[in-house]
Amino acid sequence: MTTTIHALDAVVTATRWVSRLAARLMGLALLAVVLFIGAEILMRQLVGHALSGVHEYSGYVLAVLSAWGISHTLLERAHIRIDVVHGQLSPRSRQMLDIIALLALNLVAWTIAINAYPVLAKSLANNSTANTPLATPLWIPQAFWLAGYLWFAITTSVLGLRVLAALFARDAATIEALAGPDKGETAQEAN
Repeated sequence: MTTTIHALDAVVTATRWVSRLAARLMGLALLAVVLFIGAEILMRQLVGHALSGVHEYSGYVLAVLSAWGISHTLLERAHIRIDVVHGQLSPRSRQMLDIIALLALNLVAWTIAINAYPVLAKSLANNSTANTPLATPLWIPQAFWLAGYLWFAITTSVLGLRVLAALFARDAATIEALAGPDKGETAQEAN
């Protein structure tokens, strides 16, 4: 059991590393879009000519960023939680509720990923392009978008397996660390 837990911990660490890298890359992509929009505004004001594709590419970046960002948000426990009942429960009941919530999120994540694939498949089958002057092949942004949702499903699966292993090992600290509310959030609620 200890070997399995160490292996799962290594997978959680690797998942966190990939998600952090993706978040940084998405941050750079967002910064590039901001610079692109700024340049487009300046060109429109100074030269009277706009850059084409600004709106199109910023939309793609936003879609891909949101798909990849949810894994990082989950791993950093930076999501918003409404815990009206959670704080009133016993520690064991809170742990069970956190596990159920994480497993439900895993189900939702896989449902999103599975239902996102036909969008990409249809674009590939039809050689679909954006209805814009750039005519971007839609499979390109959709592949990154789908990859983000697949990564989210994998992330929730990894966390779910690790939390279930912690449940069987009666490791309350790990359950709380991976599935519970962020300590900073809990401290703010107490004030």
